[in-house]
Amino acid sequence: MNLKFLFLVLILSGVYCQSQTKIRETGLWSQYLYKTPLANRWAIAGDFQYRTYKIGADFQQFIARAAVSYQPANTAIDVHAGYGYFTGQPFGAADDTTTEHRLHQDLWFESKVNSRLELKHRIRIEERFVKGQDFRTRFRYTLFLNVPLHRKTITDQTLYAALWNELFINGQTNTGKGTVEYFDRNWAFAGLGYQWNASFKFQVGYMREITPSTSKGQLVISVFHQL
Repeated sequence: MNLKFLFLVLILSGVYCQSQTKIRETGLWSQYLYKTPLANRWAIAGDFQYRTYKIGADFQQFIARAAVSYQPANTAIDVHAGYGYFTGQPFGAADDTTTEHRLHQDLWFESKVNSRLELKHRIRIEERFVKGQDFRTRFRYTLFLNVPLHRKTITDQTLYAALWNELFINGQTNTGKGTVEYFDRNWAFAGLGYQWNASFKFQVGYMREITPSTSKGQLVISVFHQL
């Protein structure tokens, strides 16, 4: 059922994309994601990201984010609460910098399909404090699917296919400087990953970002580090 839902979201995203203005430039998103286990099922998790509208040019956004996580005993659930700092610039020659302080709460959980498929879900609620705009919230849902390519499961030295789709829904449409739609954007990603060992995992792939007005491609390079 979960796989059918994933494919449905991807198909609907593609249909929605047909009405968008397609931006030809491909961006580059570089991201480092970390997690540090603490005592008694607690951990610290976060990420640093640097994004450009074009590969190697036209700065888009820098992100620094950290959270405290807790996994209740005898469950596959992980809950997060954290803070993120965002600074960015609009597309093109303009250099008007925006800043945002953002709180977030996550609920992570897994679904068992079979022994070969890693299927994970993330539900995120965000409280956004954008400079010069009204406070607003946003809701995000991500479905992750990893499939090992030459082993039965993803272990050390395993190459795998990585797929994920993330849907963003605004909680309010009035920003204080104008209005937005409830549908904010959708990210659909497909790529390859390699788990070096229990501490390091790498992914590279292509992500299509769809907003109410535009459609744009991004090359996404990710490093996952278990400290």
